[in-house]
Amino acid sequence: MFDLKPDWVSVMIGINDVWRQYDLPLQPECHVPLAEYEESLRDLVETTLPKVRGMVLVTPYYIEANRRDPMRATMDEYGAAVKRLAKEYHTVVVDTQVAIDRALKVQSPGTLAWDRVHPNQVGHMILAKAFVDALGFEW
Repeated sequence: MFDLKPDWVSVMIGINDVWRQYDLPLQPECHVPLAEYEESLRDLVETTLPKVRGMVLVTPYYIEANRRDPMRATMDEYGAAVKRLAKEYHTVVVDTQVAIDRALKVQSPGTLAWDRVHPNQVGHMILAKAFVDALGFEW
């Protein structure tokens, strides 16, 4: 990637790391525990940041309004790790879960994604708007 000499890099990882804990609970070799996730993301940031002008860290999301839902609660923990690292390394952060939560006040999860993970066109637009908003783009 660095041979292309990007000015900015965005990173969004973690959705499948959490999802595998719930859709493949008996296959722990497919799981990425929170500590490992945070360490991997930290390594990625530390390796990348010195080579670019800027970096955007994007939280993982789950299209579920119930914060007590086990997968949603776990996703929130992974999102908190992203926000901690963004603060520590002074990167832009895009909180996609907040954007999804706003939409879920007026829409059901099924209108944004059939499985609450893979968004449809409307879900993608919500994520895209959260991204450009975090960059300060004026609509």
